[in-house]
Amino acid sequence: MIDKDFYTTKELTKILNISKQSVLKRIGRGNIKAIKTGRDYIIFKRDIDLEKIKSEIK
Repeated sequence: MIDKDFYTTKELTKILNISKQSVLKRIGRGNIKAIKTGRDYIIFKRDIDLEKIKSEIK
């Protein structure tokens, strides 16, 4: 498996255990910094604090 420096929205849904719609809402609100690539987004690992987002979800 290739180690990459970003997540896709699909990967974030699994990591955060939330729906794709919830990820997209957070991107839209600016809670998650993302770059649009075609019809999807990529989220650079350096731009996201997974632990902070997980604590906000619960």
